[in-house]
Amino acid sequence: MPSPQHLFHLVTQVHRTRKAAIAQQSELLKKYELSPLDCAILLSLHENPGQSQAATARSIGRAPSNVRHPIETLERRGLIQREPDADDRRVNLTLLSLKGDKLVSALLPNFETVDQALLKGLSAKDLAELERLLQAILQNGEKG
Repeated sequence: MPSPQHLFHLVTQVHRTRKAAIAQQSELLKKYELSPLDCAILLSLHENPGQSQAATARSIGRAPSNVRHPIETLERRGLIQREPDADDRRVNLTLLSLKGDKLVSALLPNFETVDQALLKGLSAKDLAELERLLQAILQNGEKG
């Protein structure tokens, strides 16, 4: 069993890696006047179109109240659209607009380049194991 200091060091390294990836992507995001949160919302909607605002927030690890303003801003910019859920009019379903879809399509190849650089030398098996382990740690952390 690793010591708490060892686990803290590993988590710190993962955080530093995430920050490095964001730093590499930030210049591209600036070009499109997007924050990392805006980008996370757009990518979530790209992967799961038509999800509720609350589901979008959960998918990026945020509280629904923390994504309300960015979603409204993205909607005003014409990158996303919201429509009432036919089953529950209190819920808005959120989708990428055509403009938003084109933007995400332009961003993805650049993000893929950054990902490939960060994951260089890892096999598909390594990546699957890394994802499994990080998910397990995340789930344990959420349990308290």
